[in-house]
Amino acid sequence: MIAIALAIGLAFTLQDPAPAQDPPVAATPVEDIVVEGQRQAARERAVPYVREVLAPAMGSEVARWHTPLCAEVLNADPRVTEYMVRRLAEVGAEVGLQTGPRGCQPNVLIIMADDGPAMAREMVSTRREAFVTGASGTDRGPRQLEAFQTRADPVRWWHLSLPVDSFTGRPTVRLPGQPAANVDIDILHPSNTGSYGRSVVGSLQANTDRYDLQQVVIIVDVAAAAGTDLVALTDYVALVALSQIDPEADTVGYDTILNLFDPDAVAVPFLTDWDWAFLVGLYGDEVLTSRGAGTIADVMARELTRPE
Repeated sequence: MIAIALAIGLAFTLQDPAPAQDPPVAATPVEDIVVEGQRQAARERAVPYVREVLAPAMGSEVARWHTPLCAEVLNADPRVTEYMVRRLAEVGAEVGLQTGPRGCQPNVLIIMADDGPAMAREMVSTRREAFVTGASGTDRGPRQLEAFQTRADPVRWWHLSLPVDSFTGRPTVRLPGQPAANVDIDILHPSNTGSYGRSVVGSLQANTDRYDLQQVVIIVDVAAAAGTDLVALTDYVALVALSQIDPEADTVGYDTILNLFDPDAVAVPFLTDWDWAFLVGLYGDEVLTSRGAGTIADVMARELTRPE
């Protein structure tokens, strides 16, 4: 019996060792897969949105503010003026923009008007050169300027941008009637006498690397906007002040303050997460090197899927 037991023990001892097991493969967390899927879905939704809403000047790329914001509100109650100016500064600060000092020359002019189209026509008639510079890459052209004066929108806006060298900030185009060494652009700055200020922005350069917003005129038709909450109206104005939004953009399917005056859309009372993501995308560092809709959408998707 002892011999049998030893034989059995020896048999087990002489058996081939069990095959080595491969080290376990680290599993990809389900959460990462979910977030990646959400981010891709957000990007696919953001790309057509950016293409729909952004409307740069003719022959140019999307422009952004690089100088401090200086807002002025005309024909409004002082409390309304104070709130709108402060809110614009807050929104700008969230995307890295500074605000000019007290007494600065306005580059964001917000006008409350009893008749929006009439106000627009008067301003264009008396200071057309402040709306159409005649230089490439500065405005959206005559057809859109006509629409600015005639559309029945509660809020209308007109941006001027300027191609500049990204290193020096100097213009890379010559404005009509200006020598190459001193390129000026008129900034709307009405005074009690009806005169306007002028800001020298630099010399002609050969290389266009960046497009800077120079000014925006925003006219609020008080009658057409009657009943609109001041908070919502101000956030709407802030968004169009900071970005070259197409007034004809169809945003019904998106959660944005831009639907404020669209009867076919669900209006929201303030800037939404979608709006903030858009502004962060527009003013993100990535846009400095690539201004395409895909780049802005990438940042939007990242912001929209950022963990709480």
